[in-house]
Amino acid sequence: MSETPGETEGTRTRGSIARRMLLTAAVLSVIVLVFAGWALQALYRSETDRQLNTAIEETIDTLTIAVDSYPSGEPKYDRAKRPRAEQFDNTFSGRYWAYLIVNAENRISQGEWSRSFADVRPEPRPALIEQALASRGRTVFEDETGIGPDERQIRVGLKAVTLSNRALPILIYAGLNRTMYDEAVSRFAITLGIALGVLALGIMAGIFVVIRYGLRPLHEIEDKLHDVRAGRRDRLDGEYPGELSPLVKEINTLINHNRKVVERARTHVGNLAHALKTPLAVLRNESRGDDRVSEIVRRQTDAMTQNVQHYLKRAQAAAQAEVLGARTEIKEPLEGIGRMLERLHRDKNISVEVEADPQAVFRGERGDFDELVGNLMDNAAKWCKSRVEVKVTRSDDGVTVIVDDDGPGLAVEHRAKALERGKRLDESEPGTGLGLSIVTELADIYGGRLHLEDSPLGGLRARLELPAAPL
Repeated sequence: MSETPGETEGTRTRGSIARRMLLTAAVLSVIVLVFAGWALQALYRSETDRQLNTAIEETIDTLTIAVDSYPSGEPKYDRAKRPRAEQFDNTFSGRYWAYLIVNAENRISQGEWSRSFADVRPEPRPALIEQALASRGRTVFEDETGIGPDERQIRVGLKAVTLSNRALPILIYAGLNRTMYDEAVSRFAITLGIALGVLALGIMAGIFVVIRYGLRPLHEIEDKLHDVRAGRRDRLDGEYPGELSPLVKEINTLINHNRKVVERARTHVGNLAHALKTPLAVLRNESRGDDRVSEIVRRQTDAMTQNVQHYLKRAQAAAQAEVLGARTEIKEPLEGIGRMLERLHRDKNISVEVEADPQAVFRGERGDFDELVGNLMDNAAKWCKSRVEVKVTRSDDGVTVIVDDDGPGLAVEHRAKALERGKRLDESEPGTGLGLSIVTELADIYGGRLHLEDSPLGGLRARLELPAAPL
């Protein structure tokens, strides 16, 4: 009654397979997509740098063709062969070229450069100069801060060229503002991020659909097991994937085994009852005398008979409680018991009123339910003045049966004793004292409880909590 649905002793719900699969797929997808995004962005930036280097190489190749040397070794420049792009003539346009002459100490002594430098002298970093001189004939590249008031980075290429009639090489310099290229990389990164985000959502949606589809047979098994427990079917049937077929087969085997075990227990209980019935009857017949020994034998035989009946009923109830799919409609048995009690207590002219929720269904055998509520209603009918009310309600997982009477009630300190087996608080009323104890033990077998409380009618209220069968 108090257990969380889906949890029993020895088992606990720990997450969800679908949630685990979805979370694992989400984490792996994010890792893969982040790595793919980083790799694509790095590849695009690398391609951008390659394009920048190609443009700079073309400018340096043009400048190389346009330079030569005099017999004296002085550089000779052919203005007609220089790069003709308009940006080279516009101040700080972002495109630059220069011929730089270095001395024996690898320092720039003089040179000639494009008008885009204005009055700023091109000065590559010494490390780049040394690298270019160490790699004559090959262009080296690096990014530098913008020239003049232009703080934007430029891509710089530097190439050491050896001229005839000259011992020291000259440096050919070409620079290109990379802002436009960097903005393109940024736009690509943003677009790529959005695209990968949409792709991630699409992947997650697809994975969710795949998981739902893949786990559908498990949900089908769950629904059918619910029907088996509710008594709407007696086994799992249908077609299942190869991975689940052995599980379904084992479940059906377990269900059949459960039925056989319960049926065997019922048979043993019946055999035991028949086996004990004859010896007890013989003892009772042999104790018909009026002597003290006969009286003792009769009394002990009656006690043995009562105890045997009690424990046989309990054993039978325990076996019935284990039957899968047992369910009992409540309203009809209550009304039948009520009519019977009204006839039995016709001299008191009692009224038994029954109000039951149509959805209240007991998860157990009809015989046990009759035993449970029959004892409570019989007890109320014995002690009431004229009125007994029975009300049945259903909660999420339980059924509550409330039996009220307008009798003298029962003191709080006597209620626990009334639930003990064989205890009777008033010897003037007939009975063995087993009624309420049977209700307590039967309810306990089914996982229910019996409470004795004050009744609004003035007498005793018996509140019985039982498990409900699924709708």
